[in-house]
Amino acid sequence: MRRLLLVTGLLLTAGCTATENGTPTTGDQPTTTTTTTTTTTAETQIRPRDIDMAGVDVCGLVAALPLTTFGLDQRPPTGGESTSFPGSRDCFANGIAANLGLTLVAVVDEGAADYADGANAEVSVTEVDGFPLHVLKPPVPDSCFGALDVADGQMLYVNYGLSAPGEQPVTPQATLCERVPRIAAAALAQL
Repeated sequence: MRRLLLVTGLLLTAGCTATENGTPTTGDQPTTTTTTTTTTTAETQIRPRDIDMAGVDVCGLVAALPLTTFGLDQRPPTGGESTSFPGSRDCFANGIAANLGLTLVAVVDEGAADYADGANAEVSVTEVDGFPLHVLKPPVPDSCFGALDVADGQMLYVNYGLSAPGEQPVTPQATLCERVPRIAAAALAQL
């Protein structure tokens, strides 16, 4: 038994030797495999529940919003396939008198945090009824965006801004960005 412990001890120390006191050098090292896991913000978000955007009638969602509260006309919105998020559905409402427009997109293949991380915008994160909302303020002051984290790899995207930049009236970008969480909350109440 003593011989087994001595041999085991020698085998364990054979992999590392010291040239100076406290300075180890590598000898024969066993082959090891290291696995690195990167956790993105989207994976660590805590939501009260998941909402599958694939089944969302996004135009029904826009129509259910208090449109006049956000300077939008009380007319049926128009929707279709999103050009910004291929494979997802979008819907648009216009406010002619207020020179405002709103597009909601039920994004089915990109998470809110991943989108916000790659956006050319000043990003702030807030919460809407327990759901993380990334408010994106782009350098061009005509609009403000929101990315509501509703499920892993999915989001409700809010695009709110001037429908005709350069025309009047002009709503300041700060006001647009103040309204984005309210729009997200009103939409979330319908989901």
